[in-house]
Amino acid sequence: MHPQDVPALRLLDQGGTHWGCCGPLGAGGRNMACGCGVLVATLAADCMGPYELHLDPVRVRAFDTKGSKR
Repeated sequence: MHPQDVPALRLLDQGGTHWGCCGPLGAGGRNMACGCGVLVATLAADCMGPYELHLDPVRVRAFDTKGSKR
């Protein structure tokens, strides 16, 4: 997904071996955290590769915020 689709997440790991010239490579595992500090996604946003966010399927659940009726 596009990183701007989840504006509440913040980048925790800035720099180090998994950082390219323009941003995170996404090769070091989860580097994006929710408000409580739990790492829930991996951001790949260096200029030499894809610009995308991968949500961790073990830590992220999808649900209908409007309360769908069946």
